[in-house]
Amino acid sequence: MNIIQGIENYRPVKNPVLTVGSFDGVHLAHKALLAHLDGEAKALGGESLLVTFSPHPRQVLHSEDAYADRLRLLTTQDEKIRLLAKAGLQNVLFLKFDRSLAEMPYDAFVRDILVGTIGVRKAVVGFNHSFGKDRAGSFANMQELASRYGFEAECFPEKMITDEKLSSTRIRSLLAEGKVAEANTLLGYNYRMYGCWKEDGGFCVDDSLKLMPAAGNYLVRVRNGKKYDFTLGQVGERILFPDMSTLKDGDAIKVTFVREVN
Repeated sequence: MNIIQGIENYRPVKNPVLTVGSFDGVHLAHKALLAHLDGEAKALGGESLLVTFSPHPRQVLHSEDAYADRLRLLTTQDEKIRLLAKAGLQNVLFLKFDRSLAEMPYDAFVRDILVGTIGVRKAVVGFNHSFGKDRAGSFANMQELASRYGFEAECFPEKMITDEKLSSTRIRSLLAEGKVAEANTLLGYNYRMYGCWKEDGGFCVDDSLKLMPAAGNYLVRVRNGKKYDFTLGQVGERILFPDMSTLKDGDAIKVTFVREVN
């Protein structure tokens, strides 16, 4: 997968078929959209492209209130890249989300970035996608601009799993409630965190913006190098593994949450 950091580093992609969004978690609905994107790109002799943002837009748009401090993410940028590559995406463009981009009207975003710089051939967006300053742009606006600038626009339908609406916001809420098994179902994989073990502090996550599941007990899988163990994980002010004695101070580990334990 081709990773492009910043619009200034973008190089032409053949007949780009793109989508736009944060894609936090790269959950099952995201993967369904990406699979469709790949099919459309192949049909048009082009390449798939995700236009996404760093940092997360809500951390910029709400930076003057407490919301930005509360927002925690399902995936770090490195995790997102790994999941996107596994899903078969060919190109990902990370746009720096700052006040300047936040203030860009939706028609200028399409004209200057999607058309003028990227050369979009087709745009596929989610059913509730909005874009541009104050999220004023709708799919109807995208269709109008597509007609004006000569590209195709398609709306991808809402994805549901067993009558459960699938969104990153919903998954964050489930994890915040300690409903790990249900969150994993919507993600399509078991939620995981990367960090290191501290003898005086338990598990320390690498990225402070990573969402921690609610306080409680969970069945987890701890991977340390090539070794892994299923064990009890206790989440409180820190994460502890009371039944494990093999970890040493400074060990880099991956913790995968399987399900909550009552």
